[in-house]
Amino acid sequence: MRHLFAILAISLACSTGWAQQTAHNTPAKTEKKPVSYLVKMDVLSPIFRTANVTFEKPLSNVSSLNLGILYQDQSSAVSNAAYLSRFAATAEYKYYMSKTDAPKGFYVGSFLRYQWLKSEDWIWNGIYDQWGNYISTYAYQARELSTIGAGMSVGYQHIFKDKIAIDVYLGPVYNSGDKRIDPTSPYNERPNDVFKPYVGYFMRSGFSVGLVF
Repeated sequence: MRHLFAILAISLACSTGWAQQTAHNTPAKTEKKPVSYLVKMDVLSPIFRTANVTFEKPLSNVSSLNLGILYQDQSSAVSNAAYLSRFAATAEYKYYMSKTDAPKGFYVGSFLRYQWLKSEDWIWNGIYDQWGNYISTYAYQARELSTIGAGMSVGYQHIFKDKIAIDVYLGPVYNSGDKRIDPTSPYNERPNDVFKPYVGYFMRSGFSVGLVF
């Protein structure tokens, strides 16, 4: 009986030591480093002579803050003006709906935008003379306009190997400055039409690629 107890005691001691050695040799699971921030650039913007850079900072595991700066210098290919330059700053709150932590997966966003625009174009005016006759006039003008806008977006962001981010989004935005009539003299109908499509309703979209830090 004493031999049996001795064998059991030795077996227990050996098994305990082996378990401790195994636990010591097993590598600990490496936890992924949380995303601190992302810097991205819209790769389609250069087609429209635009530079669009965004900076995104996660606020929690379901939300982030996105700040964007845009500068555009273009001809009449897109806008109604013969020449138009534009600067915009956008602040957006994103809410991520996927099971993965922000800033990964599907999201919805709401944002505010400030714009400064400068155009050069022929401006059409319509006036009535003292006898009630309607006269059309044209004048070449350089004009500046500042607008405030608000909108929403739906998008998806994927991060490859914790280093490369791809962000695709689409959504409506409304910018101020879409005047129908300018009652000043001379009478001017649709005075800010040269700033279209960047005043009034507009669709904001993008395809951004960037780095994760």
